[in-house]
Amino acid sequence: MSDSSLDRFRGCLLGLAIADALAAPVEGLKQGHIKDLFGKIDTYVNPEISRQNHPYRYLPSGVYTYNTQQALCLAESLVRCYGFNPEDFVRTMLQLWNAIPEFNTGAFRNADPVFKAVLSKLATGLAPFQAGETNAGIGAGARVAPVGLYFADDQDFLLKSAIEQALITNKDPRAIALSASISYMVAQFAKGDWQNLKTNQQIDDLIQFTAQAEKTIEQEYIIHLPPRVYDFFNLFFRSIEPFRRWQGMPEELVFNQIVNLANQAFPPHKITSPNQNFALASGISAIFIAITAKNLATGIIDAINLGKETSSIGAITGAILGAKFGETQIPETWRKGLKNYDQIALRSEAIIQKSSANLKIIPLVNLETDLTRLAIQEREKFVQKMIAQGEYDPQASLKKRLAKAQQPLTPKLKRSAKKSKLRRKKTPWRTWQD
Repeated sequence: MSDSSLDRFRGCLLGLAIADALAAPVEGLKQGHIKDLFGKIDTYVNPEISRQNHPYRYLPSGVYTYNTQQALCLAESLVRCYGFNPEDFVRTMLQLWNAIPEFNTGAFRNADPVFKAVLSKLATGLAPFQAGETNAGIGAGARVAPVGLYFADDQDFLLKSAIEQALITNKDPRAIALSASISYMVAQFAKGDWQNLKTNQQIDDLIQFTAQAEKTIEQEYIIHLPPRVYDFFNLFFRSIEPFRRWQGMPEELVFNQIVNLANQAFPPHKITSPNQNFALASGISAIFIAITAKNLATGIIDAINLGKETSSIGAITGAILGAKFGETQIPETWRKGLKNYDQIALRSEAIIQKSSANLKIIPLVNLETDLTRLAIQEREKFVQKMIAQGEYDPQASLKKRLAKAQQPLTPKLKRSAKKSKLRRKKTPWRTWQD
């Protein structure tokens, strides 16, 4: 393999992890809130500033989240099994899930509710394709990059593996199609096939692949999907298709278009910004930024500063841009600040040579357990500091959460001149039981 290809393969996983770590301190914050606190995120920021109101979400600077951890699990499983094996991938994730019994997500850091629910079910012995949630989030897309690297020269296995790894957590064709498209972009950039193509040619190729992916998901994997998502086929393709005319448009107009299309694609709730956890909102935003970015740093900075789903958006954009521009284009301060930098880079090399032989790779469960324990210790120090300064009261916080949890779930009433009627929730999908 040429030095330029090695640079892009290493850049992919490192870009994913670095963007994830850069974004972790502001995960969940709105764009305006980030601007008020930091102006613009363009380096590792002090998490004590952004986590004063939520100290238990604190992660030390340079520490990546469960997005990167899942990608590392996937990379390790691919190399060990000479391809994608869903059972082995699940076993690898469960090793981390069970690594720290006193912590409710084990060695995983800052995991979201969907991931927690799926891993809890998998831990009981449920089969890989039976545990997924009917969810169109972007988590599966945030971890899929190793599939694009491993199967860069085999499009059939790439598509199959990208779909199946997504099915483990997301039983929704919109999330699955996002995962497939990201893996394809990573593959095309990493092996250099897109390097000499203009952006509009890259977009045309992506649109063509996405159409094939949507068709494969519907024809070959519908058996794994609940009937209520059958109306969602082909919606991801419809969101990718406008990329041709969006190219060159002002960013604000593009994001308005993304929001408008997302609201026409049966979102679980109203989409008001391009950064929300929906494959056709934040997922589309991330890959559009990545395919049109002129350099790595600017693309990652633009993605992270969208706000809300910063870690996942960052992971997707960082993986694609790392494969596009390579490790050498990652700013030196970003590289030096990332925890476990060398170990992540070695896993990229293991994917290249399809083996971890002769590489000084630390077992993943040991690597991540040590980093998570360190993160927990640093978080506890921060919490105690906040308590000592009188800026945080854990008892008051607990009472507030309990009071909110105990509030009765009463349906809203729609006012009428004649009588009050229960407001019916209109669903865009079929109403039969799964």
